[in-house]
Amino acid sequence: MFFKKVSLVTGGFDPIHSGHIAYFERAKDFSDYLVVGINTNEWLTKKKGQYFLSWVERAEIIRHLDMVDAVITVPDDDEGSACGAIKKCLEISEKVVFCNGGDRGKTNTPEVMGYGENHRVQFEYGVGGNDKMNSSSWILRGYFDRQRKLLGI
Repeated sequence: MFFKKVSLVTGGFDPIHSGHIAYFERAKDFSDYLVVGINTNEWLTKKKGQYFLSWVERAEIIRHLDMVDAVITVPDDDEGSACGAIKKCLEISEKVVFCNGGDRGKTNTPEVMGYGENHRVQFEYGVGGNDKMNSSSWILRGYFDRQRKLLGI
């Protein structure tokens, strides 16, 4: 199947939260087909020291959301970008709208280096809100802080 335009969002989504839902909903507004690229367990381990939910668990949850049409692995995410996910989407679509959340802009989006001049790729920023409304890291930090307090550590 080939599409005229798809929206792409990428991230760790570990754990998924209300900010991610708003991000997905707004990204879907840019096209009729939403692809969610999920970073690997290895990427999360490198970024945060460990992952909370496995890739399989995150994918299973996300693929059941009404606004999500497809879930993919972010290929080559060890390079720190989602250029591989954009490339995958360009194989099934004339145009890819790469949607970035509230913590991304032109200066801190590495995919701009690979696709910023490509007329088939459109970059959108502040999708789901210009301010980061929640963070998986904040949720997990709060959880582990409460656990340490309970254990008297």
